[in-house]
Amino acid sequence: MAGVCPGQSTSFWKFEDIYNIPCVACGGLVEFFKTDVKRACPHCRQVVMNPKMDFACAEWCSKAEECLGPVVYGEFMEKKQLEAQRQQHFERLLGLVPEGDEELAALFRRLYRENPDPTRLLDLDQLRSLGEAHADLVARATACYGEFMRSRVAEAEA
Repeated sequence: MAGVCPGQSTSFWKFEDIYNIPCVACGGLVEFFKTDVKRACPHCRQVVMNPKMDFACAEWCSKAEECLGPVVYGEFMEKKQLEAQRQQHFERLLGLVPEGDEELAALFRRLYRENPDPTRLLDLDQLRSLGEAHADLVARATACYGEFMRSRVAEAEA
């Protein structure tokens, strides 16, 4: 196998390099290989991004496009761009948290970190699940997130 990148050659893979991820739309399991960028859910056909995909070498390797192929390399670069944009939006959202409201900032950090869908900023279903037990926190989070979304809409219209 001369000339094959060790990260791409299945002979170097471990058991955990093939795994199932729940679909963000229906909850059905989607099987991923570590090299898959995205796959269609076999249950509902929703395209699911691979949250575990790691082609860190593609960021610096001059042969990355040749190694991965133009389609996978393009998908990888698209995912990196989405991640960067998501991080930028999250930092903007945190900037809207009122000074001293560490409880709200911590909630947003958790919702961001635990979000299974890399195309969405937060898992709003998790926020709603806090319900009446944390009504004040949910109200503050909803107001702050609403302000963030209104600023994004205004920016898009400008």
